[in-house]
Amino acid sequence: MKTVRRLYFYTVTLVSLEVVLWGLIGLARSAVTPSLTGGSSTRLAQALALILVGLPVFLVHWLVAQRNAREDMEEHASGVRAFFLYATLLAILVPIVQNLVTLADHILLKVAGLSQYLVMFNPNQSWADNLVAILMNGVVAAYFLRLLRQDWQTVSPLESLTSQRRLYRFVWVVYGLALLVGGVQQLLRFILAVPASQVFSQSGRVTFVNGLSLLLVGTPLFILAWKTAQEALEDDRERTSLLRLGLLYVLSLTGVVTVLSTGGVLFNVVFRLVLGEKMALSGFLNAISNPLSLGIPMAGIWAYFGRWLNRSLVEVPEAPRRSGLRRLYYYILSAIGLVSTIIGLNLLLLFIIDRLLADVSWTTNLRPHLSAALAVLLVSLPLWWLTWRPMQQDAIQVSDSGDHARRSLVRRIYIYAALFVSVIGGMIVTGGGLFLLLRNLLGDVQTGLLRAVLSDLELLVLFVVVGLYHGFALRHDGRMSAEALNRKHAAFPALLLDPGDPAFVADLTGYLSQQLPHLPVQVHPASQPLSSDLQSSLKAVLLPGDLAFNPPQHLVTWLDGFQGTKVVLPRPAKGWLWSVASQRNLQEQYRQVSLLLRQLAEGQEARLQSPASGWMVAFYILLGLILTPIVISLLAQVIFR
Repeated sequence: MKTVRRLYFYTVTLVSLEVVLWGLIGLARSAVTPSLTGGSSTRLAQALALILVGLPVFLVHWLVAQRNAREDMEEHASGVRAFFLYATLLAILVPIVQNLVTLADHILLKVAGLSQYLVMFNPNQSWADNLVAILMNGVVAAYFLRLLRQDWQTVSPLESLTSQRRLYRFVWVVYGLALLVGGVQQLLRFILAVPASQVFSQSGRVTFVNGLSLLLVGTPLFILAWKTAQEALEDDRERTSLLRLGLLYVLSLTGVVTVLSTGGVLFNVVFRLVLGEKMALSGFLNAISNPLSLGIPMAGIWAYFGRWLNRSLVEVPEAPRRSGLRRLYYYILSAIGLVSTIIGLNLLLLFIIDRLLADVSWTTNLRPHLSAALAVLLVSLPLWWLTWRPMQQDAIQVSDSGDHARRSLVRRIYIYAALFVSVIGGMIVTGGGLFLLLRNLLGDVQTGLLRAVLSDLELLVLFVVVGLYHGFALRHDGRMSAEALNRKHAAFPALLLDPGDPAFVADLTGYLSQQLPHLPVQVHPASQPLSSDLQSSLKAVLLPGDLAFNPPQHLVTWLDGFQGTKVVLPRPAKGWLWSVASQRNLQEQYRQVSLLLRQLAEGQEARLQSPASGWMVAFYILLGLILTPIVISLLAQVIFR
């Protein structure tokens, strides 16, 4: 209930603060400089309306929030308040940066002799308007910065402030990086513009000024934000935070995808030249200027943040977690490469079909299609192979690391997703081909039937090949995993103490032999002494509940020296009541025992599982029925668009 109240008060406070602030900015602008587009009275009326509406709302909610924070330390240290303070700073400081960029743009445009209406952001505002916005936002930002420093000195614990500060810093890293990349892209676009008349034309000079404005503000902003984030790594919590790791993942993958996309565009232009298209040098440079201007800075992002990602993964202390994070990165890239490779092969096969059957012009249709197919394949096929091959090599190892690689959740999702797309895509393509054939057989003759059927057939072949390949990979994983588990089960002998109930012993051992056929289970009468040799050879002992409550003396002595795991089986005992439901269902009890032994033998944490309720099963079935048509429709739109 308190969380909902906090969300209400701080959300209304933030919204009303922005209303009042921009009303004050509008009021100051109307007093300092007239509107470039006229309508000064409209501008003044709008500013006064914002102030009159927002000010009382802000004061009421902010004063209540401040009073609650002073009277209740839990309120003061809440995550909602910490998020509000840092979100407010972002909402105030980001406009300052934007106006700084625009102000720099105004100055550089004036130096270059260009009109201020060509400014990149808010062309209807003058440089005085930008100064007013910077000053007004700066005053409010100073107030909240002082308030935030006070909270850091008085609030305890600091977890909420720490987590929100981390997010705040990384937002500035991304924002500064976006400005920096935009500036570099604009300058490279200016440099690559040909001929020279275009470089020094008005559009060329505007591109140069815009890029320089972005660089002048974005470069120091990014350096400061990234330096601050790096200096925080002295704290172990910052160095191992998932947010930092996620940011590095996103930046690296964004760089990879962008570089590959722009690389595909470049190769497409090159292949068009190789295949005979007439293109002047200026036309060639103009065709590659846009992808090059974006690909070069994004390649730098990929290289730089990819290096930091590798360093962060190396510093992960647990080897399984480190391997899992590495697998996640590789499988994402592999999925991108696989999808792109399928698209490239589809384009290439469509080119072959058109070349053999259709009377299509080489210049206007066939050559562009072939160059596009070759460009996509040249970029995507190496990406898929270089990322999928190391994952396959890890999965075929006969070792614990290989077993972890085969059973990893990321690998299973990847393979099953490939199988799902192959099966559903094959169904859609087959249905589309049969629809065309039946339509023609029923008298509705369509032109181009052979090409359409062959197009569906080649796509079906691609889906079948992909599905079979990943199906064999899944089957191989299952066989090797089963062999590894069998070895682990065989190395985990267990002992069942017989309480003198032959039926119980026969049922339990029979169930375990079916579920865990390779796990050796010995049976020993509880009334007879046990040898000390069993203590060193056994990994677990199954102890019926009635024996656990009233064991013979020799059994007490033997259990005291046993170093393995003791598993108690719920059984009726005189004077004792069990609070677990498994005692009333023997099959469920046997299932839980089998599960515990399996987990212990495989080195997992021993945890019991509750049986799934019928309502949850029904929910999953209903969810599948809802999602499947949606996925099918999306695939159909992609395939037949």
